[in-house]
Amino acid sequence: MKNNDIITKIAICFVLVPIVLIVLPYLISPIISEKYGQMTVDLIIFLVAIVLSQNIWHIKISFLSLKKPLSQLCQLIPSILFLLFTRFSTLSSMSFRLIDARIILTVLFIALAEESVYRGLLIPLSLVFTKNKQYTAIVISGVGFALAHLVNIVNSPWSIVMLQMLIVFASGLLWGTLYLKTNNLSLTIMLHFLDDLPLFLMKETSELVTPTRPQLISAIMAYLIVVGIIGIITFLQVEGLHLVDCKINPNAVRTKKISFL
Repeated sequence: MKNNDIITKIAICFVLVPIVLIVLPYLISPIISEKYGQMTVDLIIFLVAIVLSQNIWHIKISFLSLKKPLSQLCQLIPSILFLLFTRFSTLSSMSFRLIDARIILTVLFIALAEESVYRGLLIPLSLVFTKNKQYTAIVISGVGFALAHLVNIVNSPWSIVMLQMLIVFASGLLWGTLYLKTNNLSLTIMLHFLDDLPLFLMKETSELVTPTRPQLISAIMAYLIVVGIIGIITFLQVEGLHLVDCKINPNAVRTKKISFL
């Protein structure tokens, strides 16, 4: 497959989620209630990813793998610790009485949609583009995942969105590594679900306050340190700690099939 073709597909993965999130709500608003809008949009993104995977690009997304479960759990530890670190402060603001079927499905479809695109599709494509340079492929996936959150600038201050994108990029490194090493997208879907659920269970709070310039600079420095630490951890997982051997054949794309074996 030509390099330009791979670049085009990677670009589609980069813009698919943001464009659908921006455009589709206006198209479906006359027929879909606003409270079901997010759920509907992410369900459509997920279905588009499945069609691209199975019928157009022929990329196999591995939603479940039971191979070496103990090793998979070891690979899961950094992501769980990071999830606890980033969501610990929100626990006191959560109200589990808010949970209902709509919230559960909304958060689930968000996880399914974004994981299918940024891990299920983008990582195999990036592996082919980088000639199987696994860590570089994970970084590309993380960048795409982070840039998708630029759409939040519509409802939040740019400084908050910028900080959010740094944390999202770090999460993308962890989840991309997890998928690459375990061949099990259900793990990243679960983490994504648990990461987003607290945001939907927050009690009524005041609007986000835009940080002052000194506060923003301090926050950026702290977040960059966190990203650097996560970068080192994921690099060691990919290049140094071979707890799970994920056999990847980047040349399989030439036969219109990328397979995690």
